[in-house]
Amino acid sequence: MDVRSLRYFIAVFEERSLSAAAKRCFIAQPSISTTLSQLEEDLDTKLFVRHSKGVAPTDSGTQLYPHACRMVNELNDIKDMFRKNAKPLTLSISLAPFLSGTLISQVIKTMLDEIPGLTLSLVDASESADLRFTCDSYTKNDDVFYPLWEDDYVVAMPVGYWLADYTSISIKQIDKQPFVSRTPCDILESWNFIMQKQGLTTDVRAQVKTEEYALDLVAAGLGISLIPEHSARGRGDIVLRTLNDIALKRVVGLAHNKDRSFPAYVINTILMSKNKFFGKKSAIKSRVA
Repeated sequence: MDVRSLRYFIAVFEERSLSAAAKRCFIAQPSISTTLSQLEEDLDTKLFVRHSKGVAPTDSGTQLYPHACRMVNELNDIKDMFRKNAKPLTLSISLAPFLSGTLISQVIKTMLDEIPGLTLSLVDASESADLRFTCDSYTKNDDVFYPLWEDDYVVAMPVGYWLADYTSISIKQIDKQPFVSRTPCDILESWNFIMQKQGLTTDVRAQVKTEEYALDLVAAGLGISLIPEHSARGRGDIVLRTLNDIALKRVVGLAHNKDRSFPAYVINTILMSKNKFFGKKSAIKSRVA
């Protein structure tokens, strides 16, 4: 049992819905369910009863609720005790154009919520910045990189597209298919190398700069596209399929020059957002590139 599981429990108790609690905590619903099951196992009691309209707390859940609230509030008080004298802090953050805004917004919100006196300025990737949202493949030798999440690349296609009949697809099935390309793209060189090696081509119908534009064009029926799985979550107007014969991944995080120092609580908050939103799969140690 940890404070994260108690926060999830409180959200479910107050929302009376796993899906609503997941949205409130900015995580996927299966993460809520898994955490609750683990909490019930740790406490050796049932906390909720599921029904068609959501969940209802058991007697054990009702009994736990005020204790959970008190424990979480006391932890927040301890954090405030050491942060109340923190000096105002202004940081600039740049964003690589090929990254999804949804997950990044969650990290930024956590930083603003948890760091008193923080002011963030978001700048273009071409500008100098204190911190950079980027991929590990774009870091420099003198960078420190804090991984936040790992993306698996998948094929996005319109609803009803013929490839959607397969649970996963081969790269050979993409040959000569209408395609929406992205530039810049962090795995573009790897993708082009694989396609050329296997003698495959795509019929590029459009070339865009962001993942959001690519997904919108895919949904409109222009073609298929290679997209990081995180970026396409929550969209009901497209279908995602994994590639069963190649694996393309990226690690997204925050980077800064190793000569630039930050207060410890800033870095701790960044790492806290990793655990809060992205779970164990993203638990990759920080490194100097």
